[in-house]
Amino acid sequence: MYNILGDIMNVREELFKNQDEKYGDFHSKLIPNIERDKVIGVRLPNIRKIAKAAAKENAFVDTFYYEEKMIKGMVIEYNKNLSIEQRLSLLDEFVPLIDNWGICDCCAATFKFTLKNIDEVLNYILKYKNGSEYEVRFMCVMMLDYYLKDEYIDNVLNILLSIKRDEYYINMAIAWTLATAYVDYKDKVDGIIKGKKLQPWVHNKTIQKICESLRVSDEDKAYLKTLKIKNSRHLATPDKEVFM
Repeated sequence: MYNILGDIMNVREELFKNQDEKYGDFHSKLIPNIERDKVIGVRLPNIRKIAKAAAKENAFVDTFYYEEKMIKGMVIEYNKNLSIEQRLSLLDEFVPLIDNWGICDCCAATFKFTLKNIDEVLNYILKYKNGSEYEVRFMCVMMLDYYLKDEYIDNVLNILLSIKRDEYYINMAIAWTLATAYVDYKDKVDGIIKGKKLQPWVHNKTIQKICESLRVSDEDKAYLKTLKIKNSRHLATPDKEVFM
């Protein structure tokens, strides 16, 4: 790992000093809607180190490259001097920039400030409910990461059920969130599946994701597979289905 030195930090320069072109070739295949020339090829631990340094120095972050967008999101967490109002204001700038699942999911998982501002952040993310594909996915992944708790689960499930969209990355996020919720809220998610309350593709994908979990019994998996909907309309998918 290159050591960040000097009084003035250039984020793009630091990223290129940590470039791994073979990794960039590999990772760009996992985010198929992003052109290869917009991926520098920096591994996530190094991106986090650069983001922490950028936050400490209040360095300027451009957003041309994939990794630059990632850092622009991460500094919202890593700058410890920000109030919750300032963080939400920065999210206003960042969330519309999200254009792939990688930035969405990595940054959502980074936003631990949510835990100390749980209601304020929930009220905030709900404004993306009718947004673009990745804005809606951001809301869903934030709920997955922070709101699968007793006091929020009913609200989360109702919100997920209210989303009727065709975009692949929205529907994958809904299925992923429901599959995760199944572990602790089996009866609630069972009721959704048995009642066929989801769009057919999301219904089947939720069952698939639950059945991939090591925390679900073989008996439950076998039963859920009997509830799949036949001949559900297939959504267009990327070459490789990936989740973080």
